[in-house]
Formats: sequence, structure tokens, C-alpha cells
Amino acid sequence: MAAEAQLVLSDIRPFESGKYQSYKCTGYRSQDKGFHVDKALLHVFTRSLPYVPARILKVEEVVEGDKVQYNVPPELSDYMFRDFLCSGSVHPVRLVQDFLVEGLAENWPVSMTTETTPLLITTARQQTCCHEIDSTQCYWIHPLQKDLGSDVLSPADRDKDQLLSKDTCISAGEVDRVRCKDAESCNIRSACPVVVDPERETGLYLLRPSLLPQMQELLNKKEEVNNKAGSRRDTESDSDGVTTVFHGLSGLVFRSVSVHVWAQPAFHQLLLTGVFSVDCEPITFLRQRLDTLLASYGVSVVTVQGGLRLTAQPMGLVGKVFLNHKSEDSISLTVSLNLDLLAVLLFSLPDWRLLWSHDQRFLKQFGPRPSPGTAFRPFSLFPEHFSFDISFWTGPSWEERRFHALVREAGHGTVEQLKLIDTFSHPDLSQTSYCYRLLYHTHTHALSHTHALLFHKHLESLLSSRLQVTLR
Repeated sequence: MAAEAQLVLSDIRPFESGKYQSYKCTGYRSQDKGFHVDKALLHVFTRSLPYVPARILKVEEVVEGDKVQYNVPPELSDYMFRDFLCSGSVHPVRLVQDFLVEGLAENWPVSMTTETTPLLITTARQQTCCHEIDSTQCYWIHPLQKDLGSDVLSPADRDKDQLLSKDTCISAGEVDRVRCKDAESCNIRSACPVVVDPERETGLYLLRPSLLPQMQELLNKKEEVNNKAGSRRDTESDSDGVTTVFHGLSGLVFRSVSVHVWAQPAFHQLLLTGVFSVDCEPITFLRQRLDTLLASYGVSVVTVQGGLRLTAQPMGLVGKVFLNHKSEDSISLTVSLNLDLLAVLLFSLPDWRLLWSHDQRFLKQFGPRPSPGTAFRPFSLFPEHFSFDISFWTGPSWEERRFHALVREAGHGTVEQLKLIDTFSHPDLSQTSYCYRLLYHTHTHALSHTHALLFHKHLESLLSSRLQVTLR
């Protein structure tokens, strides 16, 4: 009943009857008998934030000289432009990054870039740099030709346009991230998310699944600047290209993954790369340092072919180290860490979705910049689970990942688990029936049976209108 009134149970503590001398318990009215006050418990309920529907964000960025306008997929709208990693942030993701950078800097200096990078990358760059990422897990953005005579909103115009457009939500902070250095020389295109085959399509964009392509681009630019200045090598490199520092980049990356307890459609990645002398055994020292920093939080660092793997229970993989021999005397190391999952471990969060909460009670706990190991105190105790099944007929064009995207959008991020229960293919028709079980559960909002049922009905409506399936 409390959840129906947008209330969450935030605390349970002993009832101090001595403070309330005039308190009289009604007890069992029919029996004219009061409850016992001694050793009673006080349940404290607090107001929950309301649910906010998914939005369509229109973003403009410059990608390799082209000005690209595109719509962010609705299920990702709440992850965009949150600035958790900005200077001065006390968000746990930033605290974890500072902890790791400071810890690694005891062995190697770490130079973090402050240059803003676009959320989009080109297909060509993705295919060159992200071999380990499955293309089916990418959010593809298809550019469409736009009338070159039409107006492209400037940052000031876009601020005014917010008052007129219901589906455009770009704040002033977001505009800073979508700028063009030379607007007159940029090509103008618009884009929207689509399902594509990257092997057949060209000229596409995608929301970056990794920071590696942009890290390589930044390092190449730095080398070009040094060459133009008359220096063939970076001042931090010797004649063999061996460096003494890690170059670092962090930011938001995106993966079109299935709905699962630990599956994240967006997370913050910390990427570090450097070239070191083989003689100093960098991979050995790096493993020891990572183990020192993270072992006490349940992270295991395991040596595998081609580098290291960082794993933890129950989420699984939280980071990788890639090793590449540049020459007989030098070795390249690239460290990729999932800051969100590490924040869950280092601050004992019950759910990674808490990191994206808008509730000030969450961020307030990290205002004093607590050290890793300080346990988070939940502001919603014992959130209830609700389970609903959904079944429907599909045609030959059915794509399951689009279904998962709709589940995230319709469920307001409350669907914790999505499980396929049963399938049936009609012997005479080219149709297949699917039955899924959805588990609704959240630590950030009040969730009642009524709320969950409304979200579920909304999902049924979206399935019929967008995916043209036949509900059973």
C-alpha cells in the first residue's frame, strides 16, 4: 500500500516509547486491547521520486569533420549527459576513477586527457579498432540526407527550441558536448537509430561501444603535433617509442545487450594505454598493482593469453588488460575497466542501476568523498518483486534485441530480468510464438503491483505498434 502512495520503506528502528509519553496505541479495537509498546519497531517511510518516461533526445555532434544530427534511442535517454566524471564530481563512478588513477600512479604516471570526444564514431573506425566487440551489440545510427538549405540550430537556438519541442531535451550542459569548431565547413546530416548489417552497409555511425578508437585518434593527433613541432618522438618516449606513462581517457560507452541483472546498456569506461620496455616486466607489475588495489573488494586478476582478465562475483567481467608486442624490446599495454561495476563492488551497492538515480539521497552519501570500502546505506529497504508473463506471435523479421530495447523503454528501467520461457513454431505458418517472463524490481523508486502492471500493459501496446507482433 505504501508503494501505491509513492512511498518507500527507508528505515526500521526501535520505537523509543520514553520520548512519547502521551502516545496511546489503538491496538485491537474489537477486543479493546492495545498493542505492546515495549520493544516495538518504528517503520519510517519516505517519498519516492516519480517515474519519468523515456524521451527522444536530439543531439548534434561533429564526427571526423561531419556535423551529424541524430536521435538517441529512447531507452538510453536517461543515461545521456549526466556528467558523472566531470571535475569536482563526487559521484561514486568518479571516486572509483580517482582511486584507480592514484593507485596506478604510484608505479606509472597517468596522464588523463581532458579533451571532449563525441559519442558517435564511424563504422570504419569501429571495424578497425574494436575487433573484440560483437557488432550485434552496437547501437547503429543511420545518416539520412538532409536539405542543406534547412537551418541547423545553434546552441542558443537550441535552448529556445526546448520550449517549443516536446521530444527534444538538450540542456545547456549537454550543448557544450555537441559543438562544431568550424560550422561553415562541416557537412550537415541527420541520423536515426536503425537495425543494420555492418558487413553490407557503409557510411554508418554508431554510439561508441568502446573508447579505444578515440584514444588511438587522440594519440595520433598528439604525434602529428609533435612531428610538426620538429620532434619525431614524444618527450616522454625514448628512441624506441617506449613511454614512461599511461595515457588515460574515460567516458560513457554503449552496448545493445539483453536485459539481465548485470547487463548494462551504458556504462563508464576507463581506458589506459602505454608502451613500456619488456625488461621492466610491466604486465607482472600491473597485475600485482591491480591485485593490491582491488583484491579486497572481490576482484580476481587472472592471466590469460594476450593479457589479463578482471572478474568478480556475481557480475562477472569488470575489466581487461590487452598486451601487444610492439617490438622485441617494447610491449604495449591497454587497460579497460568498467567503472560502474567497480563502483558497485567498492561501495557495496545492491544494484548498478542505483548509480543512475536522480534521488539526492543517493548522491548525498558521497558528498564527503568516502573512501572505497564504505558501504552504501540503501534508502529503499526490501523492494518488492513482481513477475508478469507476455506471449506473442512473430513473423520472419523478428529481432529479439529490439524487444529488449522496448522492455527497457516501457519498464522505466525497472525490469531486472527477462527470461525466455517457451517457443513454438507453427507448422503451417511462418510464425513463431514466444513466451517471456519479466521480473520488475527497483531500488530507486516505489514500485507497486499497479505500477508494474501499467508498465507491462504499456509494453504490450508498444509491441503491437512498433514491432507488429500479435499478442496472445
